[in-house]
Amino acid sequence: MHFGIRCTRCDATTTERHRSRCAACGGTLGFTYERPRCWPAGASRMWDHAELLPIPPDVEPVTLGEGGTPLVAAAGMRGARVFWKNEGANPTGSQKDRAISVAMTHARSIGAARIAVASTGSVGLACAAYSAKARLPCLILMPRGTPAERLTPMLAFGATVVAVDATFEAIETLLRSLDDSWFQASTIAALSPYQAEGPKTIAYEIVAQLDAAPDWMVVPVGGGGTLAGIWRGFEDLHRLGRIQRLPRMVGVQTRTFNALELAMARGLRTMDELASIAADERLETIARNLKHGVPPDATGALRALRDSGGCAISVDEAAIRAWHSRLAAEEGILAEPSSAAAPAGIDTLLARGVIAPGERVVALITGSGLREPSALPRGEPIAMPGSLDAADLDRLVPRRGPPTSNRETS
Repeated sequence: MHFGIRCTRCDATTTERHRSRCAACGGTLGFTYERPRCWPAGASRMWDHAELLPIPPDVEPVTLGEGGTPLVAAAGMRGARVFWKNEGANPTGSQKDRAISVAMTHARSIGAARIAVASTGSVGLACAAYSAKARLPCLILMPRGTPAERLTPMLAFGATVVAVDATFEAIETLLRSLDDSWFQASTIAALSPYQAEGPKTIAYEIVAQLDAAPDWMVVPVGGGGTLAGIWRGFEDLHRLGRIQRLPRMVGVQTRTFNALELAMARGLRTMDELASIAADERLETIARNLKHGVPPDATGALRALRDSGGCAISVDEAAIRAWHSRLAAEEGILAEPSSAAAPAGIDTLLARGVIAPGERVVALITGSGLREPSALPRGEPIAMPGSLDAADLDRLVPRRGPPTSNRETS
């Protein structure tokens, strides 16, 4: 194999691919890789980087064409050179497709019989779609009260969806009690380490699209695994000599669910320490995908922030709502509300002078707003009589001057 399996806690190695935790100490598994034979020229999909993913070369990937998402220069952000990495262009509309494609490929390769996952939306939708592709039965557990618009597509893919009157953490505890006939396609590294490598490919694509690493990489944080994975991707590129410097990572949370910000301020590192600052998950936020009392992959996310010289910040609901509207109206990106935390965080860092003028910043747009239409502003079409003429239309939409060219789109 082109990769090795190694415990991140005790450094023990194994070749047993069916394990999700270290047999010696119970620690989280990680991976080492041989140097790729060559860097793929013109890579446009995630699996073009298969040599840096923990799947044997003779295994056919379970893929729906994930990756290769656009990187677009921001039109309305001033004070830095900002780019949107739009993961909403993935097959089920979020960055979770990358992780679940790897998870499902691994599951099928080890002979998994059925899939189980806890999800409030993105992971469940991706699992439902990729399970259908892999021809594996899929069970999705979610807290009662999850919007119906998130459930319907999962059902369309043929998944069994169960609404449980419990918190997300309680559901995850239930999943840990399942026997080995179930493959847990969680996007938590401790439960499903293989999938955690999928987000690395976001970093690979950004460097290919910019022809360099950005100065800052800004990521909305729910579980923390995406931020940690992107950082490992940049570390890979640095180790392989593809980039000469590493970006500074930023994790953006809501003011209500801001465990990373508190942990960075207080020097907390372990999950036991983080438990003391856990937010009450009964509280609500428009950014539902960022709603974790403590991010389950907080330790990996905190390592990324500290090792990169980055930071964790929080933004309020008003800023998220404002940028949710601005991304659509000014940038042409219909994003899920959770994504709007990233540009709101950039505003905060620019105002504080943390991001310097002219620095290159990439913000991760985690998912498409088409999956969450109830969060979109309500409005009604303008009623007009059938006798309207061209003059009526001219009054409705005033003429503007020619648009300003933005030459830094990638």
